[in-house]
Amino acid sequence: MANAQESYNQEITVLELRNYLLKPNTADRFKKYFNAYFITPMHALGGYTLGQFKIDRANDRFVWFRGFKNMETRVKFLNDFYVDSKTWKDFGKDANDMMINSDIVYLLRPLAKSISANFLKASHKIVVVNFYSCNSTLDKVIALFNAEYLPFLESIEIKNTTLWVSEMQENDFPRLPAFQDKNLLVSITSFENKKEYQLKQKLINEMSNQLRQSMLQLITIQNTLLLIQ
Repeated sequence: MANAQESYNQEITVLELRNYLLKPNTADRFKKYFNAYFITPMHALGGYTLGQFKIDRANDRFVWFRGFKNMETRVKFLNDFYVDSKTWKDFGKDANDMMINSDIVYLLRPLAKSISANFLKASHKIVVVNFYSCNSTLDKVIALFNAEYLPFLESIEIKNTTLWVSEMQENDFPRLPAFQDKNLLVSITSFENKKEYQLKQKLINEMSNQLRQSMLQLITIQNTLLLIQ
């Protein structure tokens, strides 16, 4: 069994982005509870907690990432933890009592063959998640990102962006629903702090009109989550 430290050396091919709406005034208590009772047992069973965040300017949100080696280990973990574990039997009810909704979950896979579980650098306090809805244009958007957008980001010293699409294998643990949109591209980028993020955002806004127009023509909707540790 992997402990929490060892898990960061794992390669993952499945990522859950989990966005919880909590009851008022419970965010800090939920985070302490989550860290005290769930992280170590989850890591031991192969469900790797990769980062925990608040949403900028939104109260009572708890966003976290959980990674797995593959879909087979995911379903085994979910049954081992939520069905069979003493941890969930002892502490799950109190966790659920602090939540209003826990169903905003994206099930993703990296465009790369696999990705290191430490892709969210522990020293970085800001994470930006961009959701790109690409109705019937996903392949063209991915090609544009690889050919032009990612090189542009690297030119302004943003080198740690990872790209993800929906994992379209069946969610074989329906007790925990997840969004699986075949037209979705997700980028995840971390920054050391808000100052760095704001500086880089200004540089992103200075991209060429040609690249901007190419993206606008292919991307149907873009939504952004600004996450803060």
